[in-house]
Amino acid sequence: MKSACSTAAPKVTGLRDHGVALHKGVCFSYKPWRDAETGRDYVYAGIIGTSSLVVQLDVVTGRCRAFHMPPSCSGPWGMTFTLEGHVLVTSTSGQLCRLDPRTGEFRITANTGHWNWSIDRGADGKFYIVTANECRLFRYDAVTEKLEDLGQLDKSEMNARHVIGGNDGYLYVGIGTMAAQVVAYHIATGRMVRLLPKSEVRPGFQLVGRGRDGQLYTQTVRRHIYRLAHGQAFFDASLSRQCRAQPPEEFLAELSMPTLPDGRKVTLVDLDHIRVGEGPASRLWPLTYKTEGTALFHLAAGPDRTVYASTIYPLHLVRYTPATRKLEDLGRGGPDRAEAYSIGHCDGKVYYGTYSGALLMCYDPAKPLHQDPPGGQKWKTNPRLLGYLGRGNCRPRAICVDSQKRVWVGGIPDYGYRHGGLACYDTRRRTLTVHDAVISDQSVLALTADESGATLYGGTSTTRGGGLAAATPEAHLFAWDTRRNKRLWKQAPIPGAAGILNLLYRDGKLYGSTGNNFSFFRFDLKSRTMDYNVPSRISAIREQSLCWGPDGNLYGITWMSLLRWRPETGQIDVLYRCEGDEASRYEGGSLFHRGAVIIDGRLYFSCGSRVMSLRIPLETPMNRTPRGR
Repeated sequence: MKSACSTAAPKVTGLRDHGVALHKGVCFSYKPWRDAETGRDYVYAGIIGTSSLVVQLDVVTGRCRAFHMPPSCSGPWGMTFTLEGHVLVTSTSGQLCRLDPRTGEFRITANTGHWNWSIDRGADGKFYIVTANECRLFRYDAVTEKLEDLGQLDKSEMNARHVIGGNDGYLYVGIGTMAAQVVAYHIATGRMVRLLPKSEVRPGFQLVGRGRDGQLYTQTVRRHIYRLAHGQAFFDASLSRQCRAQPPEEFLAELSMPTLPDGRKVTLVDLDHIRVGEGPASRLWPLTYKTEGTALFHLAAGPDRTVYASTIYPLHLVRYTPATRKLEDLGRGGPDRAEAYSIGHCDGKVYYGTYSGALLMCYDPAKPLHQDPPGGQKWKTNPRLLGYLGRGNCRPRAICVDSQKRVWVGGIPDYGYRHGGLACYDTRRRTLTVHDAVISDQSVLALTADESGATLYGGTSTTRGGGLAAATPEAHLFAWDTRRNKRLWKQAPIPGAAGILNLLYRDGKLYGSTGNNFSFFRFDLKSRTMDYNVPSRISAIREQSLCWGPDGNLYGITWMSLLRWRPETGQIDVLYRCEGDEASRYEGGSLFHRGAVIIDGRLYFSCGSRVMSLRIPLETPMNRTPRGR
């Protein structure tokens, strides 16, 4: 079928900006430092937000000074200090930034051209940076400001995530994600040795850290502890037993917790507070700073004709109520710090899947939000943690609530894992069932269900867990028997399509959109053939941004257009196009970001940190409600 894309459509009017709900970020890195001239102790914190920054906290007074990183720099995962007290901060955009706290000068001093993770000083006095993309190691001389590319630490792995320098002339680097290892790099010769036995090699990341005893340690994916010294790894049975008795990642964090020169511990609490010391004598200080606004990651329909959204770093819930035109920050949405990838609602409650803990959360608007002190939230009240979604849902991209009041979640697998999973929470029985694999070597990006809830339908992508390349050529549609919990069939309906980003059901048909080859399709479930597959002239519909209008048409957004899709013919009408000077006013040069909801003739969507809406020219009958989900 030829493309039926029309730009001669009724004019869309009434663009509204409903505001910014949150001005906050997340602490990615923190380290104490004593100023040699004044003798004052500070904690420096790297904050990611709409613009990234470094906050200097005076541990005596709690006073904060904020230093914004240069434009285009973001994600301060790594931080260390030069001998004169300059702060070196990595950026995921490739830059190494240098801050002089005395003058306030914050500049780019080098650029690796890669996603930078951590940085540490080596025994030679130079600084070493490890990166994503090609698992590379770089050396930086703080005196000459010269940067050297020392090459790849591993040819098959993508990430070199953690680096720590020993006094023994070695660097110790945790790499992953397919077969995580610890590599010892000998600074003088460049010789590299893999330290962990095969029994410890798993998908994920091996953590490395410096203990308060001055020794270097790694916590493996299997939660064993090894001491690192002289280019070797020594298993510590006693520490391993202690590690396995604590929650994941907490043991090494405790073992290597930074301290002030007088021995007081410095702890990050709830992403934006610093605790100095322990017990009754400790002080808890908030990290105070200003950001332009916290970006919205996903936006979806909520109960009672409301719009819900999740911010990214930190994960807060946001609600907009069109009836009152009220925009609210509801507070932290879960123990994960990143974002909610998918949002649905049932019986007045909001359900959402979070990254990177793969958690299913529930928020009840009828009950008070938790009011716990920093560090005191247990996630047993509101919002409430319902459970773990499995290794196949590290990024829970899709959500569907069926007519039997079951919440289905599908997603992208954990780092280094191959198969996307499917989870089901039965709101009546309050049970969570997890299936870690649906289709081998594919992720689940879209879900929808038939009228009865007997069959769930999904759309996949060839994406696998972080660090793994695609292993299959095409995305699939699949059907899942919700009673017997088994896949009924799978089919690759569109040659060359690597991902199905949206999927809706109505009257025995599936309506969906693809990513890489930009098309709109209608699939007949009875014959399991395509009614039509329309090539798009306006790029792909944003993921989870296709919705039924009350007039029976489909509506969606691309990066620059709002469109109407006539389901019977496949005709696509462009209702609003944002480009040129108008587009340049918005973050990323795009008005339409992620998520779309229609309420009372207005389409709500996110734009950076803002909730926005447009009135759309709905066709009669206005009160027609499409069947299906």
